[in-house]
Amino acid sequence: MKTLKTVSTALSLTLLLQTIPAHFASAEAIPSIPLAEPAASVSSSVYLPPVPAWGHFVDTYKTNQAANNTPTSNAAIGMLSQFLELWTPGSSWDNGTKLNSSVLDANIQKVVDIAAKRTPAEADMAYYDDRRKQSYGVIDGLGSLTDVYRTNAGATTTINDIPADATTKKYDDGGTDAGDPNSNFGRIVTLVKTLRGNYSSTNPAKNFYAYKRPFRWAGTSIIVPSLVPAISKTPETDGGYPSGHTNASYLSAFAMAYAVPERYQELLTRASEMGSSRIVSGMHSPMDVMGGRIMATALSAAILADPDNAAVKQAAYDEAHAKLLTQTGTAEDRFSDYAKNKAQFTERLTYGFSQIGDTSKPMTVPKGAEVLLETRLPYLDGPQRREVLATTGLPSGYPVLDDPEGWGRLNLFAAADGYGAFHQDVTVTMDAYQGGFHAADRWRNDISGTGRLTKAGSGTLKLQGGNTYSGGTQIIGGLLVGESPSAFGTGDVAVNEGSLAEQVSGSMTIGGNYTQAAGGTLELNVGGAQDLLEIKGAAQLNGKLRLNFTDAYVPGGVMTILTHAKDQRTGQFAFVETNGLPSQYKANVSYLSDRIQVAVENTSSSSGSDSSSSSSPAAPAADPKPAEGAQPADGALPAAGDRHKMSVSVPAAVDENGRAAAALQASQLSDLLNKINSQAAEVMVAELKVEPSKQAKSVELTLSKEAIGKLSDGKAKTVAIVTPFGMITLSKDVLERWENTAGDAIRIGMAPADTAKFADEAKSLIGTRPALQVTLHSGTSSIKSFGGSRIGIQISYQAVQGEDTNALGVSEIDVNGKPHLLPQSAFSPRDGQASILTDHPGTYAVSYNRVSFTDTSAHWAGSYVTYLAARGIASGSGDSTFAPDASITRAEFVKLLAGIAHADGSGFTASAFTDVQAGDWHMPYVAWAAQQKLVEGDANGQFRPDARISREELCVMLNRFTGLTGYSLPSAAGDAGFADQHLISPWAADAVSALYQAGFIAGKDNRQFDPQGSTTRAEAAKLLAVFLQGMVEQR
Repeated sequence: MKTLKTVSTALSLTLLLQTIPAHFASAEAIPSIPLAEPAASVSSSVYLPPVPAWGHFVDTYKTNQAANNTPTSNAAIGMLSQFLELWTPGSSWDNGTKLNSSVLDANIQKVVDIAAKRTPAEADMAYYDDRRKQSYGVIDGLGSLTDVYRTNAGATTTINDIPADATTKKYDDGGTDAGDPNSNFGRIVTLVKTLRGNYSSTNPAKNFYAYKRPFRWAGTSIIVPSLVPAISKTPETDGGYPSGHTNASYLSAFAMAYAVPERYQELLTRASEMGSSRIVSGMHSPMDVMGGRIMATALSAAILADPDNAAVKQAAYDEAHAKLLTQTGTAEDRFSDYAKNKAQFTERLTYGFSQIGDTSKPMTVPKGAEVLLETRLPYLDGPQRREVLATTGLPSGYPVLDDPEGWGRLNLFAAADGYGAFHQDVTVTMDAYQGGFHAADRWRNDISGTGRLTKAGSGTLKLQGGNTYSGGTQIIGGLLVGESPSAFGTGDVAVNEGSLAEQVSGSMTIGGNYTQAAGGTLELNVGGAQDLLEIKGAAQLNGKLRLNFTDAYVPGGVMTILTHAKDQRTGQFAFVETNGLPSQYKANVSYLSDRIQVAVENTSSSSGSDSSSSSSPAAPAADPKPAEGAQPADGALPAAGDRHKMSVSVPAAVDENGRAAAALQASQLSDLLNKINSQAAEVMVAELKVEPSKQAKSVELTLSKEAIGKLSDGKAKTVAIVTPFGMITLSKDVLERWENTAGDAIRIGMAPADTAKFADEAKSLIGTRPALQVTLHSGTSSIKSFGGSRIGIQISYQAVQGEDTNALGVSEIDVNGKPHLLPQSAFSPRDGQASILTDHPGTYAVSYNRVSFTDTSAHWAGSYVTYLAARGIASGSGDSTFAPDASITRAEFVKLLAGIAHADGSGFTASAFTDVQAGDWHMPYVAWAAQQKLVEGDANGQFRPDARISREELCVMLNRFTGLTGYSLPSAAGDAGFADQHLISPWAADAVSALYQAGFIAGKDNRQFDPQGSTTRAEAAKLLAVFLQGMVEQR
């Protein structure tokens, strides 16, 4: 599978305090019923229907009360009045008149057919969805977070099984439904209860339409047997249309989807499933369920649009993103299959009924319906959301769906996937700093129309549909990704600023001309010889070409990456950047009359080995993620400037000695915090940019205790202090400690260090690269440490020609001017930043420590070895060699772990193991590892230092090491299921599983793990280089 690095999606969005109505859908899949027809066409201006007799529903929804029992006096009855084209209510529950017998007879027959085919599992689900309270049932749509929500919200049910006597005894749910408003998730609970409040009952409509439930048409044999006791004994108050359970299910789903739009489609699919259960149970017909969906859609929109509920919905959204989505759940996600969700939801919109009315009516969007997408498409404005609803709606003519305002034709599952057509030019502005869908989103619909798409802002938009829009595509900011061969339609494409990325296996087509300005980037992902960008028209080129070689693919010679009309190219790419090629390969781009080709050559004297070679069984399943333009092992910390941040400039006056002094003023802080606290972002950075009035030799920023307290209490996770000389990043832990120190303020100083005072060894490592002196004072006292907390320090540096970026890192210079390599330092060529996390101020410098081994320069693991050696972690085996293909011993592996941990072994004079003596080179490392409980002796009290380390022993040591370093292993894969799983020792099984799931180990041929097998020094170098990068990035 091809991979593409994109902006990460934060879970926080900025909410507009307007409205977002609900969504609609219906029940479970019914076999033999075809999907709904394609979306209706719309005009370039979204049609707003005339005011119906009962008023626009969002304005008059509060008329839905028992006292109002006519279509004109009750907006809910009026909005559902298309049913009157099929049915005329009688004077009692059993004497209405069918106006369209074919449709209404088919309506009941569908229930009969489903009852005849339902499985025991379907019957059980129908029982649970009937007897449990609806808000409790909808929670399943949260997927893995279902149990997290129910526990923290206090959401309970007493219907936990189907009793043996359920066929004769009715059981009611004594649980708490959505939960307790005073719980940890009380604000989400409150929003659910608000949508299901005083104006959301189906009873007035049921009483008016007086349409019998299906078992009163076809007999009780269609009822699920365990639900027979639940049949109402008062049919005169037990109408079928609309379904109350369905209405309640959708209302709950809309509320939760507003708070958790990351599960928008999944929650609505769960509501449609619960509606389907009403048909499976025999309690309701498809028409009943369709009516319940339509009513809930309109009610949700009206209630969320009501200004009185603005604070309620905002609080629910904020709580979900601060408390719920920050947790990791383990519940089963039954709605993880997008294609299945879409198919079932779409079918349940019409339940296979044929169109019986005018099929050419223009799509109408109800007043206020745009609020349905407020948190799901937050980067669009209200009119744009109406366009999305209009271009994704159902065609006209279906029974009961053609209400005067258009509630029945809305397809919110499709709307959550973006535009269905561009009938006029569309500009999408996504600002990544706002997080969530502002930062990254994917549109899956097939987009037609004659309009043009303009992508603006710093965020990422992915287009996945089979698109045919003809107005062209323009990028003026951020990233636009094509995930289908025709993602960019049939028109011209222009990249003025930002990036266009191809993410397709095989060929992608640009139907017209392609123009790229100096500020643009074209990103092609090359995973095989068939990958090609076909430009049907002319190509005008400038800017950057980025080639990402994926899936360990290395072209065998020359391959064509781009074609265009013959002799129709002007200009060339000013820069060409490659990622993913092993270090011994070089890519050269050539321009022909109708195509652009790339030739990949091996620059080493021997062929070497692929960087993800299958001969590396202990190596990670995937290569470490390189920074742009870097070799495979790049230890870059993510720069704080790349995170979502809010900034304030703090002016600094410069005295006659070049000292710049600044103080954060209360008004500046207030403005900054107001901007930050108005966001829901989780990874916000509060950036204080110190700007000297003229050239300075040093900078000092003063933060008052009050300012520190407010920054600590704010939403920003970190505070970045940026100066012309460097940047430091402060965590909340550090700020809280400072708040409790002596003095009224903290002074943070940064200045270039005087490298002339460094020892010769330091001068050799640093050369002319920058060095930064960081000082901290509280009152008259200097701060020497942070009590276990850490600050981030970043120093700007641009690598020069010929420098191996894997050998760049950070060294600390002690008071005697001597350097100390810092193993957990990083350098990012992309950002031009050298980074380190430290628990004390001091002097830090960008260092270059290129350690050369004669046997690794052309080896597949050469870059990994360089990365570790530059940080003082790996060393050779003598005679300037590394012996990469030799098996690594237990003592050698322990030494590498000690190097990563920056362990001080000078205090160890003896070892507890009988075969590790005081004079042995490895004694300090083994003693340290034993003290940290990373290793244990065998039954004879021996460590066996010179024995090769087995693959399962390596996993156990590394897994224990994660606990020591505080590194939380990622979980990117399921259980390995190795064919020789039974050969893995019980004491190693958990460690092997954890490292496999994290992507750090893989199996050999035929899914053999070979637990007793050996690991080469090269394989260990790659494994630990990737491990170290992951550890540093996580911190």
